[in-house]
Amino acid sequence: MSDPIILAIDTATEACSVAVNSVAECQVAANAHSQILLPMISRVLQRAGLVLADLDAIACGVGPGGFTGVRIGVSTAQALAMARGLPVYPVSSLQALAAATVQPSVLTALDARKGEVYAAVYVQDERTGLPVLQGEERVCPPGAVAWPHEGGYWGLGSAWPLYHSEWQQDNVLGWTEDAYPQADAVLRLALARHLGGDEGCRPDQLEPHYIRPFLPQDQQK
Repeated sequence: MSDPIILAIDTATEACSVAVNSVAECQVAANAHSQILLPMISRVLQRAGLVLADLDAIACGVGPGGFTGVRIGVSTAQALAMARGLPVYPVSSLQALAAATVQPSVLTALDARKGEVYAAVYVQDERTGLPVLQGEERVCPPGAVAWPHEGGYWGLGSAWPLYHSEWQQDNVLGWTEDAYPQADAVLRLALARHLGGDEGCRPDQLEPHYIRPFLPQDQQK
């Protein structure tokens, strides 16, 4: 039995990305997701030789990340899934970030604005090769992040260029400056869940994963 055809989206950060099958596209364009996402979906489907009617499911990075970007991705995934009667797979954008590297143990951290970061520790499962959350994802000031002090870890995400000096410790092996959650990783994570028996959720059950409460004045910069 062939794998399902899943269209994956992530717009939680400055990077807007789409993936289906082995075709993916990503563009770093802050504040432009609403203009570029739908044309990107059309291009990726065309390059893969597919149309919306061929899809079996939609996968979406649901955050944490910029409020505006997360809302654009979630609302687009909902609209496409509702139009075709498809299930949806919500995927943590921090987990997608962790899945985008070969490093087995990672400290993911995205800039959350307001002097805070979205942070989480992920360790690769030896059997599946997929990142597994250690503890919980949280939003807090960078100085309040409690990274593990044992083992070796690699830093990923937009907060590392900003706050790496506060996170210097012997077991941080290095960090990657331009790492973003991307749709091809969202796709891999959703496919693994499907193969494990997860049937996804209804489009109306898809919700943003903000971690902190959304306030009207919050904007993605």
